[in-house]
Amino acid sequence: MKMFTPLRVLLAALALSLLSGIQPAQAGNNHPVILVHGFAGFGPTEMLGYKYWGGLTNLQSKLQARYPDQLVKTAVVGPFSSNWDRAVELFYQIKGGCVDYGMLHANTHGHLRKPEEYWRNGRTCHPGLYPAWDANHPVHFVTHSMGGQTARMLVQLLAGNGAPSNPGLFPFATSAAWAKSVTTISTPNDGTTLAYRVVDWVPVVQQLVTGIAGLTGGTLAASIYDFKMDQWRIGPRRSTETFEQYVNRVMTWPLWSSGIKDLSPFDLSPAGAMVENDWVHDQPNVTYFSVSTDSSYRGLLTGWSYPNLDTNPLIFLFVGPGWMGNFVPDGRPFAPVNHASWYPNDGVVNTISHKAPTWAMNAAGNIYARPVVIKDISRGGTPQAGAWNWKGLMDGYDHFDIIGWTLFFDSVGWYKAHVDQLRSL
Repeated sequence: MKMFTPLRVLLAALALSLLSGIQPAQAGNNHPVILVHGFAGFGPTEMLGYKYWGGLTNLQSKLQARYPDQLVKTAVVGPFSSNWDRAVELFYQIKGGCVDYGMLHANTHGHLRKPEEYWRNGRTCHPGLYPAWDANHPVHFVTHSMGGQTARMLVQLLAGNGAPSNPGLFPFATSAAWAKSVTTISTPNDGTTLAYRVVDWVPVVQQLVTGIAGLTGGTLAASIYDFKMDQWRIGPRRSTETFEQYVNRVMTWPLWSSGIKDLSPFDLSPAGAMVENDWVHDQPNVTYFSVSTDSSYRGLLTGWSYPNLDTNPLIFLFVGPGWMGNFVPDGRPFAPVNHASWYPNDGVVNTISHKAPTWAMNAAGNIYARPVVIKDISRGGTPQAGAWNWKGLMDGYDHFDIIGWTLFFDSVGWYKAHVDQLRSL
């Protein structure tokens, strides 16, 4: 087990803080930065001010103040929706308009195509974070966890305008040129074995939602958490409902036990990730970045992974044996590798899955090594378009540390340094 982790992290935070005081270099570009949250995420107006990006610190506002010539915005998509649905929601959040999941997709999976036509409440219509968005005005996606899968899928949907699954998905002539870069931080690019260990998602989701709400210091915060599942005819919290009643209504919906794959639990699994990796391709002119995190240590006798003592209590148990720490394949689709290489993790995602989407599974169920170029820039180097530029391992950081939910990490300094790198592309 690593020793003196808080001291090591504190020193790293000090170094980053000093670096963050240096003015940014002349920008090669100032394309907007769009922050995309992961599984169970929430928006800036939820949780009584506790921020998904930054925790007690408003990372978006800090970055915006640092780069007044560059738009920095936070997107808000379905916390438990599928990557397809989240990607479409992300598109309309940025560009503006009412969400349209596509006729073929909606019919295939049995949910609403255009929720606004059903609800008539404006919840899925957006003014646009950046209405000028197009091939001549691209954006940088900076994502965490499942947000990385979502952004990668959106870039693929842009490249073919929904083809082949749903041609003509967007009412614009889209292309992959709408994206300048995609940064995936602690992302299950090859899935997470946690999804295979969870037998019943209902208590897990309830624990995450109420646990995150507890970080704000009061149960009232929980009343402004929004499940955003309008496409499934699950409406927002009613004025006559307590928060507990709202959560119970959502979690007792038959959807959770229906076996439907158009939800996050499937997309987060190794099987779901590999299915997506079969058709979500790396675009040659988009620069991909990845960051790995690990909050575990190897047991000397067992070789299994165990949680670092400072791992977030919300995910502490998920790190160790019985969950991800000693996962053994059980017949469900899994990469043909030594399963012990998947033991190290950050409490939510296996560390090996963070670097790049390396495995895929075709329609016939055949698993194959996905063609991918990985460039290690952890010690410097020029990022390469079309490749996965790995920025290294944040050892000792759990899944939430990396987005600032800790006192031992200068998230603002770290993200400023990364935006500097994006501006240089």
